Amino acid sequence: MKRHRNIIRISVIATVISSLSLIAPVSTVLAAATPPTSSTSTTTQTTTTSKPTAAERLATIKAKGAAEITQRLASLNKMASRISGLTKLTPSDKAYLSSEVNTQISGLISLQSHLASDTTLSQARTDVHSIITGYRVYVFLLPKVWLIKVADYQQVPENNLNNFAGKLQLRITKLQSSGKDVTQLQSELNSMKTQITNAQAISSSMEQKVLALQPSDYNSDHALLSGDMDQLKTAHSDIQAAFQAAKTIVTQIKSM
Repeated sequence: MKRHRNIIRISVIATVISSLSLIAPVSTVLAAATPPTSSTSTTTQTTTTSKPTAAERLATIKAKGAAEITQRLASLNKMASRISGLTKLTPSDKAYLSSEVNTQISGLISLQSHLASDTTLSQARTDVHSIITGYRVYVFLLPKVWLIKVADYQQVPENNLNNFAGKLQLRITKLQSSGKDVTQLQSELNSMKTQITNAQAISSSMEQKVLALQPSDYNSDHALLSGDMDQLKTAHSDIQAAFQAAKTIVTQIKSM
């Protein structure tokens, strides 16, 4: 009996040993799946960028400011040339706008020189900021010039149509005196006169309003020119309608 128990124990031990032998290959696989660790430590290299010095920041600000001034001077010189070639601007408006653009050019040239001589970041930042707030070339001055140009140009056909309406009135009155029924003609002419009057009111008031505005006005109200071009488009539509009415009236007069 005792011998039998010993045989059982030996069998159990053999089974345990056998199971342990199966564990070894698994450990080997796990070890193989684990990235090898180097005995030598790896050092991560970090590139450290040094902050620019005050002198470098000053040079950067001055360079960017100079580029902005150069760009604006090119735009203003181009505009000055265009103004001189605009044939339908009134002489007074042309003189006023030419003077205003040339004043801005002179101011920016002076600012360019001042910026170049700045020795501190504070001075340079102030000068660069004034490129925007002191001149407002792109958001104010150039749009202002074009608004006045459109207003002046539209007043030319408005005045021509107004004069022509006067001639049509004389013709209609003469037809009426000869016994012709001019009721329809007179109604169409009255509508034409109203369209001309509306267009003239918009163009004339726009010219007067915009001409007096300055960059400082824009600084106080960024919506200063908002809707102005839309109003001029309305005036243009009135002009077109009046022109078509004039053609219709002429055709009807010829048929009587």
